[in-house]
Amino acid sequence: MPRYVYKCDLCEDSFQVRHGMKEVQESCELCLKSGHLTRIPQMPSIKREIKDSNQSTGALTNSFIEQNRDLLREMKTEARNQEYDD
Repeated sequence: MPRYVYKCDLCEDSFQVRHGMKEVQESCELCLKSGHLTRIPQMPSIKREIKDSNQSTGALTNSFIEQNRDLLREMKTEARNQEYDD
């Protein structure tokens, strides 16, 4: 299930919650008040530095593909090992 971050306008705190894409969080998990939540969009950012600009475009592309494969393997392992609440 996706993880969402919400900010409560009343207690001015934020929290994370996992729920389905079509579900809506109604009340604050911290102050338990309803109707004062704003979902905070989360965008993953990955920054890669190009260290050798003398590589050909094909070699550079293949290098990035391999790096992303490694990153995907790490993310899959992390997801498998993560514990979820019922």
